[in-house]
Amino acid sequence: MAEPNRKLGLALGSGAARGLAHIGVLKVLEEEEIPVHSLAGSSIGALIAALFAAGLPARQMETVAREIDWRRLARLLDPVFPSSGLIDGARVARFMEELLPVRTFEELRLPLAVVTTDIESGEPVIIRNGDLLTALRAAIAFPGIFPPVRFGNRFLVDGGLVNPVPADLPRQLGADVVIGVCAIPTVRQPVIATILPAPVESSERRFSDRFTAGGIEKLMREIWGPNRRGTEELMESPRERRPPGIFRIFASSVAIMENVINDLRIERNAIDLLIRPQFDSLSLLEFHRAAEAIRAGEDATRPLIPRIRKLLSPV
Repeated sequence: MAEPNRKLGLALGSGAARGLAHIGVLKVLEEEEIPVHSLAGSSIGALIAALFAAGLPARQMETVAREIDWRRLARLLDPVFPSSGLIDGARVARFMEELLPVRTFEELRLPLAVVTTDIESGEPVIIRNGDLLTALRAAIAFPGIFPPVRFGNRFLVDGGLVNPVPADLPRQLGADVVIGVCAIPTVRQPVIATILPAPVESSERRFSDRFTAGGIEKLMREIWGPNRRGTEELMESPRERRPPGIFRIFASSVAIMENVINDLRIERNAIDLLIRPQFDSLSLLEFHRAAEAIRAGEDATRPLIPRIRKLLSPV
């Protein structure tokens, strides 16, 4: 198929395990013979963009993602005494080094911009040349989990903090049409929570009865009614519920912030098309469900192919 006159640039965003959907997007573009001119990436999007810019076909990336024993890889992470992060990240760096066929930006086949964040100033730091592995280590340095990466006089972390889907960058690399891929689920509508007044205690009820699972459920049903939406979610089995672990708290906190920042930036950036895969209960840390994430990227992209071709057609 003849190359279109307009050049396509991709912005691959953050999203941890959900970010594996980027592979599905690239896979469909390859199948449809739609060439990519340049890429920009934040967090896991930066790693996948770098692999693609280095010449790895999406199908090869898919094979690697499916075959990796992610649970075993997680056990190889090297925890350290907390200073700047809980995990040293040296083994993760070696893992990325094994995946990458090149070592510098200059060796890449396609132009690439990697987004990072200066953890001290809050400034976005865009890396486009030099050592590729250092840039990627910084791009995925999840704050609080991995230590910041030294870059000159700066200490850099995950670029998703400031630019979750860097759709403003591919145009700077020469792209005419910019497509962003957002693997961050939209923020849900606010839940209005009410602190209930203490019920009047009768002489027949013991004080401790009110704090059993059944007593709380009965009290909620008496106040809200049996069909009140959200009652079960808020009050069901209070003794069985445990707070999320520290890593999940870190991940969810950053994902919530990235979501809000992303929506604001997308409104401002000159993006031509946003691809937003839909995930079925896929959490941030479930890398072992790579096949599902990749399929979500494919499913989100295929219906948009006619629109993408139209965007790339000569004006």
